[in-house]
Amino acid sequence: MTGPLRPLRCTVITPYGALGGSERWLLELLDAGAARLDVVVWLLQDGPLRAELAARGASVQVLPTGPGGRSVATRARDLARRLRRSDTDVVLANGVKAALVAVPSARLAGVPVAWAKHDFSWDRELARPLGALSDLVVATSAAVGAATGRRDALLVPPPRPAGTPASAIDARTFWAAQGVRLGTAPTLAMVSRLVPYKGIDTAIRALACDLASRWQLVVVGPADPSAAGEETRLRSLALDLAVADRVSFVGEVGQVGRWLTGFDAVAVLTRADGTRFGREGYSIVALEALAAGVPLVGARGSPEVERMASSAGRVVEPEDPGSVARALHDLRRPDVRARCGAAAREIIVRHPDGQACAGQVIGALATVAGRPGAGLSGPPVTVLTCFRDEVGHIDDVVAAVLRQLGPHDEYLLLDDRSTDDTAAELGRWAARDPRLRLISGPGINLSAARNLGFSEATRPVVVCTDAGCAPAPDWLAALRAPYAEAAPAELVVGVYDVDGGDPVREACRLALFPSVDEARRRTPWVRLAGRLTGRRFDAHRLDGRSMACTVRAWELAGGFDVALGSSEDAVFGEAVLAAGAGSVLALDARVTWAQADRLGDTARMYLKYGEWGARAGSWPLVRRDLARAGGYLLAPVLLARGGTRTRVAVIGAAAGYLGVPVSRALRGRSAPTTLALVPAVLAVKDLAKAVGCVKGGIARLARPGERSRDGG
Repeated sequence: MTGPLRPLRCTVITPYGALGGSERWLLELLDAGAARLDVVVWLLQDGPLRAELAARGASVQVLPTGPGGRSVATRARDLARRLRRSDTDVVLANGVKAALVAVPSARLAGVPVAWAKHDFSWDRELARPLGALSDLVVATSAAVGAATGRRDALLVPPPRPAGTPASAIDARTFWAAQGVRLGTAPTLAMVSRLVPYKGIDTAIRALACDLASRWQLVVVGPADPSAAGEETRLRSLALDLAVADRVSFVGEVGQVGRWLTGFDAVAVLTRADGTRFGREGYSIVALEALAAGVPLVGARGSPEVERMASSAGRVVEPEDPGSVARALHDLRRPDVRARCGAAAREIIVRHPDGQACAGQVIGALATVAGRPGAGLSGPPVTVLTCFRDEVGHIDDVVAAVLRQLGPHDEYLLLDDRSTDDTAAELGRWAARDPRLRLISGPGINLSAARNLGFSEATRPVVVCTDAGCAPAPDWLAALRAPYAEAAPAELVVGVYDVDGGDPVREACRLALFPSVDEARRRTPWVRLAGRLTGRRFDAHRLDGRSMACTVRAWELAGGFDVALGSSEDAVFGEAVLAAGAGSVLALDARVTWAQADRLGDTARMYLKYGEWGARAGSWPLVRRDLARAGGYLLAPVLLARGGTRTRVAVIGAAAGYLGVPVSRALRGRSAPTTLALVPAVLAVKDLAKAVGCVKGGIARLARPGERSRDGG
């Protein structure tokens, strides 16, 4: 049995070396997801974060990148080159500057890219284009994600703090060692980088108000290179207001959340700064205050901070010292602080922990990379292979599957009324291992055979591959692992290679079928060609040579359509999705399929695909087939009668259609004969499917309502 699926190779690009909120989010993700991730981190600025990453075993490289547009563009070109040379599965851009550098470079290199969006900075200028170019947007809240225009943004808040906060006595002892005396007066804490829009100045001004005259302020956090001189400005402000003796700056403190229990309140007063920054996306400091049972003073304008503060503290106006002073006046009473603390603990208990949040993020990253379940082992499954007259093709597939079975899996060998010795050969295999079971099929078609296999399965997930396919060593692990995700899809679409050999089969391999390698490196050209030609693997387009599906989804879809003599897999996949089940693509679930030896057999196969796709009324299949046929009919007319621009457009379209298979042939140094056959086999396939589509459409019109899902 194969073990867990290989961990996800993830390249993280993060812009700053300081330990701010987004950096702490990243560290928590790496801590909780260590078993699932193989991480390389590219830092665009050096700082304490590098040591924290190295301590977690991450490979770290500092690539200094300035704030200007030229520096960002230069780094983006450099990252594109680096990514082309890498073996990474997915890129995670941690923050807006990281996305500005990483998203375009990853797109050019063809590597799937996700953007972790933490706040509202640069929303007007960058959020929508970066969101559109990203394969995935992970946002800390709905408000943060809204600016990207991505309705499918994954909303994952920062996790609740891990560990147990220190006791109030231990916390006061800790702060005393930092030079801060607690207990003599109520104390407000602010944990923040020293930048103007964080509102530390508002808190200092609040201390000068009569209502807050008993309070002192402790500011915990480092200076920020973008706001040089901010600490000097704040100290001068405190002196001018005669509150300097009640304001302490203690710099950066490790694991500060553990020690917040020593304070009487924690403030998050971030405000919009009138340019591109300000407002909190989802404040980790606010979560730490709630975990410590300390009241939260939160500024209006940051939705998640407002929500927490309204229940477990006080909501204040972000630039109104009087509002903050009134909140502190209310919170001076121990009974009020106790009620806020109880509400804080109720909120934090319901908040997801690190494992849950990391599971969502890593699961989404793995899915975007085409590797759902990376780093996981899935549940026991039923494997199903249907055979009819397959003597000579049995041993390879059965032996390959048997090597991958777990102790609690089962393997159904379905003989669909073979006329040769297939049943006897399968019986000999079944006698060798109790996990193998031979069943007799209905002898109708593959749809009916598959339906019977699903009905006989004793496991909730059924994995299928055809006879004539050779599964790769990690094929079964790649199809079972997605079902170990926290929110698994019900349909897992595998992939296939086709064999080559003679020039005709080589040309067919290059021209007619999608490429697994291209699916892993989806450059702009590969993406465009896949859309235009249909030669691509897609989570929403099923090919039964390699797939897994829950029995529940099979039931919801009504099973495989037994009225279909071909295209049953694609139609079944559409029915599963129409029933509301989700699907994912698993690029590790690879089989090698033996294609037909002769071009005539290939043409007849595609004619059947076209016919039965039309008989099933599958509009996506019919649309593609007729669009390509229309191109063959119109192109000669347009070349003969069109103007120069029209002829150029037709030639360009033809070149684009042939571009991917020709480029494959050139990269693989195929023989000239193979290259010359590429246009011919493409034409044979397209015209055969078009003829079959017309034939199937006529048959459907002649016999409406023939669709049936019985017979299994």
